[in-house]
Amino acid sequence: MKLISLHSGCTRRSFLAVSMMMFAMPACAAGKGGRASYGAKAKFHKGAVLSYPDFEVKYTGTRKVSSPAYSRGFLYHDFEVSRGGTIRVVNWSAGTGDIGPAVFQFDGKEYWLELSRSDKLGKLAEDEVVIWKK
Repeated sequence: MKLISLHSGCTRRSFLAVSMMMFAMPACAAGKGGRASYGAKAKFHKGAVLSYPDFEVKYTGTRKVSSPAYSRGFLYHDFEVSRGGTIRVVNWSAGTGDIGPAVFQFDGKEYWLELSRSDKLGKLAEDEVVIWKK
């Protein structure tokens, strides 16, 4: 095993600063894809994969759906929920303003996906999602 010594130009303070940044980086990276917990806000963007205990979630983007009953149409946010070859598409929309969760089933269990507003956590940023295991 080879020991690495610090050069005289490298101070203990700078070594500690670099060490702290290395430990902080994984936590920052998890905010835009990575590990996620039920009932907690998670940052997402198109193509990013969030890993939950029971599945992975990938945001695939938005699409506009026109309706004869509502001339402006509806904006849908689409997510793919997957694990072991099983894929379920989950769509969320605020519809005409009644903001609620998209309820979906995966592997026999019920989950809620919230965007825009969470019943328990309040207002969500445009890039935040909350998934609850029911």
